[in-house]
Amino acid sequence: MTWADIQRNPSTKTLRQFAGVWLVFFLALAAYQGWYRNKPGWGLGLAVLAVVVGGPGLLFPRILRPIYVGWMMLVFPIGWTVSQIMLLLMFYCIITPIAFVLRLKGRDPLCRKRAPDRPSFWTPKETPADLRRYFRQY
Repeated sequence: MTWADIQRNPSTKTLRQFAGVWLVFFLALAAYQGWYRNKPGWGLGLAVLAVVVGGPGLLFPRILRPIYVGWMMLVFPIGWTVSQIMLLLMFYCIITPIAFVLRLKGRDPLCRKRAPDRPSFWTPKETPADLRRYFRQY
């Protein structure tokens, strides 16, 4: 995803969903702060924020457009960083050890070694007898 992929003019449905998620998330956060952490001031403030932004956003979604675009711009670098770290971890913690073990065992799944009796890497394939097979893709 790039900066250009961020929706700067989201649909009404997207904004209404954002308002609903905003309302539920901040009310849950307010309940957590108020009851479990025993901070009623924070709980009340978050509940007011949830109702003031989420309530009208459900009725008039277009008023949430600046908040939505700002939020997406704010969280984009976080999402990009997390995805890069996940790809890095998958490569170095899963793919690299598997490749290392296969290399130690002498296995060559990509067939990179050329057979000494062949002049090239070309692998001959037999043509199918029935050409109607090409019309049945699955």
